Amino acid sequence: MSEHDDGEEPALVEVPTPRAPRIWRNWRAARSGAPRLGITECSLFSDVWFVAEAIGYGPYSLLNPVARTTFDGGRYEWKPALTLRVDQHLTGEHPDMTVTDAEHYHGGWLEDEVAALVAVIFGARVIAGPVTREFEVHGDPLGRPRTHSAGRLPVQPPRVQAAQIPTLLGQRDLREIELLSTLPDMTVETVTALVKSARSYQKALWLSDTAPELAWLLFVSAIETAASHWDIVELSPVERLELSYPKMVRRLREKADEKLVADVAAEMRKVIGATSKFRGFCRRFKPHPPADRPQFGQFDFDDANYRDAIDKIYDYRSRALHGGSPFPHPMCMPPMSYSDDGRVEERPTGLAASSYSATWLAEDLPMYLHTFAYITRGVLLNWWRSLTEPIADGHYPRVMGSAVSSSQDRTGCDRTPANPARASDGLSLLTLLDGKLRR
Repeated sequence: MSEHDDGEEPALVEVPTPRAPRIWRNWRAARSGAPRLGITECSLFSDVWFVAEAIGYGPYSLLNPVARTTFDGGRYEWKPALTLRVDQHLTGEHPDMTVTDAEHYHGGWLEDEVAALVAVIFGARVIAGPVTREFEVHGDPLGRPRTHSAGRLPVQPPRVQAAQIPTLLGQRDLREIELLSTLPDMTVETVTALVKSARSYQKALWLSDTAPELAWLLFVSAIETAASHWDIVELSPVERLELSYPKMVRRLREKADEKLVADVAAEMRKVIGATSKFRGFCRRFKPHPPADRPQFGQFDFDDANYRDAIDKIYDYRSRALHGGSPFPHPMCMPPMSYSDDGRVEERPTGLAASSYSATWLAEDLPMYLHTFAYITRGVLLNWWRSLTEPIADGHYPRVMGSAVSSSQDRTGCDRTPANPARASDGLSLLTLLDGKLRR
């Protein structure tokens, strides 16, 4: 799309470094005064009913076409629910084909990034369709329709039983999208982690009704991606050690000085693995319970039970990925409802459950998929808020009813390394420290 009077297209430029999601680079380019090279529109498909519009979030606007699929309404059916309008400020680019460069890769384009972030903000299935109209600088002022990618229209997978996540349906207000405006102020690393996490969350919602076992893994992956970045960028070695081995840190401070704590933290940094990052992140950004809850089958959000449930879920994730054992089938069943108000159980009830010749006790079935979907979204939103809002008096801002004190969150969180190959190193170091502290 040209800005030159002679109609020539501008030369392609090499993709700049550092690499970053295009939603971020295009927004930063617009804010820095780069010229608008054109406008594109595409549909965002969803089965929720959107009200209002979101206009002028940097170079992005979400227009409401008031889509309905049947004559009498069809508000909660799969449809092109929104139109994404993008002011394009990035010139054509070509990659450096002499090196592998995929740190920012998530398997999608700019419109997929927008759709994924919208999915997280609203807790809804949102999938981007192909570009439907383009406006060139010196082209038709009314734009040109585009259907060359019409074969890629997203089709919702069929559902053969009750919904796994009943809250996905309903109404969403686009005026509640303010969190999106924080995007251009993030660092490259942070926005990359956020977009990747959002993409995993988006895919988990997409597969929740047809492949709940995979949805579990994708929800865990959404948290893991953000947790890995948070652990590296936002935690000092001492903070990381305190989240993973709080008892050891307390003993060190009682028997030794802060220098020894720092030295131990630097050494143990090699030992603390993905499990501890996941658990610490879930605890630090834990959401409060949902406001609308069932009378029976509530999940206990008490800190101890929450921690145990998170540990159990991560253990199931590891068994699924490394041992070929899917998440327990009772946790992949649609939640039960014993009332007419639409409220469903948050966890399987009963003393035990059996399926496919396997048996699980009640304590092995901490929650249904929809409960973990709520926790995943709450954790990600709380983390997202914490990136842009200052921490006052050691407290994170309230998001989804959550205000977690950093000091409170670090107590009673005993961790063990996720990697067995490194566990012996950590135990050896702990043994040596124990001997030193006893002398």
